[in-house]
Amino acid sequence: MNNSAQITAAALIAAATSFATAGSLDLDRAYASELKADAGARSVLNQGNFGNVEVSVGVQFGYSYNSRSDDAASTLGDNDTTMGFGTQEATVAIEGDVTDNMHARVSFDFGPNDTDSTAGQGMAYLEDAFVDWAVNDSFDLRIGQFTPAYSAEASTSTFHTVNAYRSVTHEFLGTPSWTQGIQATWGGDTWDFSVGLSDGPASSNTAFNSSSEADFALNARFDMYSDSNKDRFADQSSWRGSDTGWRFGAGLLYASYGSTNPASTAAEADVLWYTIDGSYEADGWSAWAAFYGTDVDPDVGTDHTNYGFEIGAAMFFNDQWEGFVRWDTLLLDDDAGAGQTSGEDSFNFLAVGANYYFVPESHAAKLTFEIGVSLDETSDITNTTGDTGTTPIGGNGGSTGFLPDVAGEDGQFMVSALMQWMF
Repeated sequence: MNNSAQITAAALIAAATSFATAGSLDLDRAYASELKADAGARSVLNQGNFGNVEVSVGVQFGYSYNSRSDDAASTLGDNDTTMGFGTQEATVAIEGDVTDNMHARVSFDFGPNDTDSTAGQGMAYLEDAFVDWAVNDSFDLRIGQFTPAYSAEASTSTFHTVNAYRSVTHEFLGTPSWTQGIQATWGGDTWDFSVGLSDGPASSNTAFNSSSEADFALNARFDMYSDSNKDRFADQSSWRGSDTGWRFGAGLLYASYGSTNPASTAAEADVLWYTIDGSYEADGWSAWAAFYGTDVDPDVGTDHTNYGFEIGAAMFFNDQWEGFVRWDTLLLDDDAGAGQTSGEDSFNFLAVGANYYFVPESHAAKLTFEIGVSLDETSDITNTTGDTGTTPIGGNGGSTGFLPDVAGEDGQFMVSALMQWMF
């Protein structure tokens, strides 16, 4: 039965009822008109939402083996080997068009909280919650909770990286994690520029008066590309047969803390993050490099500056097997007042491994094998909550898989096997 038939039948029923109760003809006509208006309103509402909502799921599940030296002390005893299964990511995302020029996304992670290694698995943690408004062909506004444009790798999904884990240097210095705010982006054929105002790094899911937020934070990033095919840099791989191309970018992030309620006076600080990064892709191989820096200027305490860099490369042996290698160095200010390192101030990490893609040129199903080595004593990193609020090295694995060493020891060794599937 179509809408017209439904409305006609409803009107006839209303008329018959009204006649039986000696109702007025005007009331009957008003009721019929109301039914028509209601049907029209429903039609308009249905047309206003484009109805193309999509649900996507991404899971990373694996097994890790970690061995730490324990020759100088008996802190670990016979427990210097740590191994077992774990869910690294379990993300559910919902997205779709709100209007013809607005696209929204909401995502939840049921794995460990990426910014807090103590958060348990199986708990839904809100990550993305934003709308992208395409004001015109070259200008977009992003509003809500998102990862601000700062470093290239921070803007790359963990499902599109080649390693089983991100580097210690990136997690300590290079990722602002999720925040709440607004960000504008301008773009051309071979360039993009973004600038945003937010609550600062690692401030997701907080109220506007939370003491964990910055007073305010500003971020900016500029990228230049070799050609208009910018989408190729959404992942770190370069499929066989791909054209040659490059990307070069730089980012800044500034945050002011402690000058507004409810933060305490002792928490006042100005922090500046900066990065320069680039990548190159060719026929079946890719390479990338990044430099990170942080200047921390607290009102109470010692000013300190931290640096770090990483370099990596990946190459396909055939359509489905890809090898990769990565080296990263974290250089922490050894000023005692910084309270972040004792003993060594230079920390080096090496990762080498391979990916098997079940479907060529697709990240939908991938198996990753990786060997990670800590070449220096991670116990000297006395404050494992990095400058961006992420915990790279922690008792629950942190975000990199590395664990704290025994004091006086180094040479941590880790083997990981990670299965990834997306649908």
